[in-house]
Amino acid sequence: VSAKRDGLNFPADVYLEGSDQHRGWFQSSLLTSIATTGKAPYSSVITHGFVLDKDGLKMSKSVGNVVDPEKVILGGKDSKKEPPYGADVLRLWVSSVDYTGDVLIGSEILRQMSDMYRKLRGTMRFLLANLHDWNPENSVPYSDLPKIDQYALFQLENVVASMKDSYDNYQFYKIYQTLQRFAIVGLSNFYFDVAKDRLYVGGRVSYTRKSCQTVLAAHLLYLVRAIAPIMPHLAEDIWQNLPFEHTLEDGSVAKFAFDLKWPDKNEEWCSVQKDDVDFLSVILEVEIRGEQDFGEC
Repeated sequence: VSAKRDGLNFPADVYLEGSDQHRGWFQSSLLTSIATTGKAPYSSVITHGFVLDKDGLKMSKSVGNVVDPEKVILGGKDSKKEPPYGADVLRLWVSSVDYTGDVLIGSEILRQMSDMYRKLRGTMRFLLANLHDWNPENSVPYSDLPKIDQYALFQLENVVASMKDSYDNYQFYKIYQTLQRFAIVGLSNFYFDVAKDRLYVGGRVSYTRKSCQTVLAAHLLYLVRAIAPIMPHLAEDIWQNLPFEHTLEDGSVAKFAFDLKWPDKNEEWCSVQKDDVDFLSVILEVEIRGEQDFGEC
């Protein structure tokens, strides 16, 4: 099929099948391809486990423990027991599990995923709300940014690079873990908390507000790319509410989130001095421990 159809390549980039096909489709396809062409039919193989119910049991209609993806997305007859979570929450759950083994799903697991989705949506809403009057022409040069802003961009560059590496290796659960920690700890609990004074008290035209908005805009443009493969509806929802125009390399305006390419590595953002990184990392750790020990004021 790959060799005969236009738009497809031989060998295929990826073969995807369940773990029961190691001596089935994976092997039979390999043997026949080598016999007829002298080449393996695939460049890489991804093996996945199976979906079990919340108790680790095989799903069965007779037992009544089947989780229907359509009901997860659209909801059941009783919306309180089976609320409509939407496709993005289901996709987020898929990204959160290590698919190389069997995985569990159930109502409580889906509720947890829905809570995480709302937190991520809230993070992106904060970025959008505080860029309502932003113009890319007002960006503050990197060298003029305060150290805390340079550190925020340093974190962002490292987080997005880590997520790209996980995408390249099909390790989606690592993307979920990285995104969860970064959105809740690195942004909401730290940078956003510090940024509020600069955004709300500094005045609309102040330098400190512009420098903060420069960092927020960078986070928005990077994170919308990073989440798009997993949560495409959220990414497009964000993009259609973008308060400013984003121009592509060819000079055209990006009308959709999927017009964007993955961001290139920004060497300048990686140039933060090690002493500054160590110092601000300690402050961030103290902030996290303080909230764990004493709670919020």
